[in-house]
Amino acid sequence: MKLPGSNALGFLRRRGARLADLISLAAIACIVLAGSHSVPVTAVVVPYPHDLAQVSFAVAGDVIPHQAVREAAAAAGDASQGWAGLFSEVSDVFHGADFGFINMETPVAPNHSKGSKPFMFDAPIDLPEALKASGIKIVSFANNHVMDQGWAGFAETRDHLRKLGLLFAGTGDTAQQAWQPVFAESNGIKVGWLGMTRWLNGNRNPDKDDQPHVNFFPYPGEAGGATGSDEAGVLAAVKAARAQCDLLVVSVHWGIEYAIAPRPEDVDLAHKMLDAGASVIVGHHPHVLQPVETYTTADGRSTVIFYSLGNFLSNQSRTYVDGLMPDSNGDPRDSMIGLFAAVKKDYGPGGVRVEVGHVGILPVWGENNRNEIASGRQTRCKSLEGFGMRLESEHPGVLSCFQHLR
Repeated sequence: MKLPGSNALGFLRRRGARLADLISLAAIACIVLAGSHSVPVTAVVVPYPHDLAQVSFAVAGDVIPHQAVREAAAAAGDASQGWAGLFSEVSDVFHGADFGFINMETPVAPNHSKGSKPFMFDAPIDLPEALKASGIKIVSFANNHVMDQGWAGFAETRDHLRKLGLLFAGTGDTAQQAWQPVFAESNGIKVGWLGMTRWLNGNRNPDKDDQPHVNFFPYPGEAGGATGSDEAGVLAAVKAARAQCDLLVVSVHWGIEYAIAPRPEDVDLAHKMLDAGASVIVGHHPHVLQPVETYTTADGRSTVIFYSLGNFLSNQSRTYVDGLMPDSNGDPRDSMIGLFAAVKKDYGPGGVRVEVGHVGILPVWGENNRNEIASGRQTRCKSLEGFGMRLESEHPGVLSCFQHLR
């Protein structure tokens, strides 16, 4: 991966001082014997707050196995190695974090596959194997395509993810267990992930409650006849999930496709979920970037909302040519990797608590022109070298995402 210049994005990738760098000196009384005299040494006051530990995260958007993406993976190498090749220029970002995350917008159901076609996806097991090899440890499997291969394909996908050791948010073994979070734990910090989708493409959960369910929270009047949770139920689930962990992340498949701003009701919902106990909202589905917002909760916590991280791997806007077409034509190829950490801090008399910190982003560009595929170049995600110098003039879509980031 070719990372942007550190001078351009250094302010976005702040790193807190490590515990080893904070040498806490207790009050020491050293007595130096010099005859009958002693010399006291002045006590050193420990500064508060200071970091005790942290768990870092790198989060990205939609991974969609369009046919051209599958062809590019096959051209890049055999089986999972070919798929991993598509992430090769960004995988070090995920390996550098404790936990990498993407929205897996496809079933993985070779045993129950009805085939792939436009707007109905399926992927080989090679894809999640490549995600794991590329540093991804958590996926969202709550989106509008999870039922593309039917209920059996939905259940099969969960089995494959579980066998691979990938955490997956947004589903449950039964209807009663569906709204339970998954947990990412490291360095003595327990982070919960609660996933949900507001869209199911007209599909619905299984009729039997003892079968796997996806967390479905439909927009009023847009459920397509399917049943799901309401706002009160979602906020109750957020509160219950927060009670089980040190810090809570909520992953939401929401919004309008190709809209560069969130729906007003989703902004309101995000604030309510943060006030209910979440610290980070990770949004996906629009396939384009939307603003990043920081929000101070009613109880004074600093939180962050990534309304839409854009596509991470897809073949959308495949004919876009930079400089020859309007910038908006390339919006589905603009992307970002969100960075944040759950930081355990010692506030001295104020106690110890875990809060979100070290928030930043890495701009990413999807290289997926179909002419490049035909000539042997591979569809892949990569960060733009020197991106910061061209951000304002050539990529206003990415720049607009900074407008609410304070």
